[in-house]
Amino acid sequence: MRATSRQLATSLSMSLPNSSGVDRLASAPTFSSWLRTLSRDTPVSEFMNTAWGWPAAESVHFIGLCVVVGTIAVFDLRLLGVARRIPIRSLHRLVPWGLAGYGVSVASGAMFLMTEPDQYIYNPSFHLKVVFMALAGVNALVFSASASHRTMGAGAGDDAPRAAKIIAAISLAMWLGVIVSGRLLTFYRPGGCGAEGPGLLADCIPE
Repeated sequence: MRATSRQLATSLSMSLPNSSGVDRLASAPTFSSWLRTLSRDTPVSEFMNTAWGWPAAESVHFIGLCVVVGTIAVFDLRLLGVARRIPIRSLHRLVPWGLAGYGVSVASGAMFLMTEPDQYIYNPSFHLKVVFMALAGVNALVFSASASHRTMGAGAGDDAPRAAKIIAAISLAMWLGVIVSGRLLTFYRPGGCGAEGPGLLADCIPE
């Protein structure tokens, strides 16, 4: 019995990675496993694994992204001085459409994440996309809290305040980052990490 326990302990110690990388990111594989378990045998998983499931979700995802980026880009370009004959307040009415497109993009994106969590959680392009989206959201909150009131008062032919222009430029840059990083998702497929485990950015799948 002692020999068996010793052999078992030795076997377990040899099977564990000798690096602390996995320990630092233990929550990453746990989250991946949780997503995989959550989506298993669900309507989402069954739909996404059909012949038209993934293409349909991709189409809806890009339609939502086009709506949100399109409406935001039009508003941001007006703040930067394009089409000054249009009152800023009039273009601000497009914001609900942008929010609807954002909701569609997030919902369809969640379907991808639930179906193939490893291909997103360990993908640096996905990390960048989430960061850009978060920064774009913070930037929008800054505009709403600090420059929205003064900007909405500008009529046709009026120029937006400098602070609003800076926020608009940051917004365009962040959403451009979302588009580019989202496009790069398909060009990077994370593989196995090996004994060293994933790095700080979790760019490979723990074995």
